[in-house]
Amino acid sequence: MNEKFQYKLSTNQKNEIAQNLIDILQKNIDITDQTRGFICNWILTVSDEKRKAFFDVWDIVLKSYLPPTRPILFRACKRFSKNSRIASFTANLDCAKRFSNGKGLLIICDTSETLQFEEEFYANGNYRNTFYPLVDVLIKARDSGGWGFSERILGEYIGEGEYIMRINLENVNTFRWV
Repeated sequence: MNEKFQYKLSTNQKNEIAQNLIDILQKNIDITDQTRGFICNWILTVSDEKRKAFFDVWDIVLKSYLPPTRPILFRACKRFSKNSRIASFTANLDCAKRFSNGKGLLIICDTSETLQFEEEFYANGNYRNTFYPLVDVLIKARDSGGWGFSERILGEYIGEGEYIMRINLENVNTFRWV
């Protein structure tokens, strides 16, 4: 029997979750139970157990969401990831350093530079270089009574400052920890 976590969603569920994630930040819409479950599963599932359903939802979101903020984002990793892979980033350099234990690579993305021409050259639904501030959803939930998230999710994971972004090696700088 396979001991790994199996997370499956229908095409309709993926689209509904993606739209709810976008609407939470763009239209101040309430979170659905399905989206809350998706976020909790994303956060609590280790990277090697994240399956296609997760990445399909994030792909829809990233193609359709243009964030109003432009932070510098960091990612710690052991080696170069595949180009166009969807991954977690943080806006907190100390957090990236803690994840890496000072080893491997540090990926840095200046989203202000990366998104400079996104709206001009790409239409909604076809964005290529956007990111999604998952931390903003958790902060919004915490400030609005919790939205059904556990204290653990809100307490521990807000501090990680998680953003979801597609790795594009043309738009990032990569350094080795010294």
